[in-house]
Amino acid sequence: MKLLGLLSDICEKVAIAVAALLLVAVFCLVFGGVVLRMTGHNFSMSEELSRWGLVSICFMGASAALKQKMHVAVNMLVDLLPLSVGKIVVTISYVLVFVLLVYSTGYSWKAAMGAEGMTGDIVPMSMMWVKLSLPIGMGMMIVHLVHGFLKIYSSPDIDTIRIGT
Repeated sequence: MKLLGLLSDICEKVAIAVAALLLVAVFCLVFGGVVLRMTGHNFSMSEELSRWGLVSICFMGASAALKQKMHVAVNMLVDLLPLSVGKIVVTISYVLVFVLLVYSTGYSWKAAMGAEGMTGDIVPMSMMWVKLSLPIGMGMMIVHLVHGFLKIYSSPDIDTIRIGT
């Protein structure tokens, strides 16, 4: 359990660091592209690179948000239930999200590996590297889910075990 908690913490820190670096890079690309256009120059790669960066930010940031329980949820019903019944409902939600993530991770991994020979429209880089942010982000979410799932029945309250707030 401690090893899984440590792995979850490391995944969170990596996701936050990668998302922050990508955010700075996307800002610089977009801002630089605007400045260059105003001066009569064109940096055609800025749009494609910033689009790829935004996709990666979404999936890396989503994994950190899952760890921090910052995903949107409607918890009014769970809050009204007795603790034992609420834990059953939370367990069901964890299992459903886990199944969806495993399914999505598998297919996004397959899509990323299938895109190995494809390149971007403007940037001559393999699309595999761009698409890998999806299964990596979802894989980190799976780690957070398993870690949270193992704490459901030992938790004294419902607030600490819900997926979102």
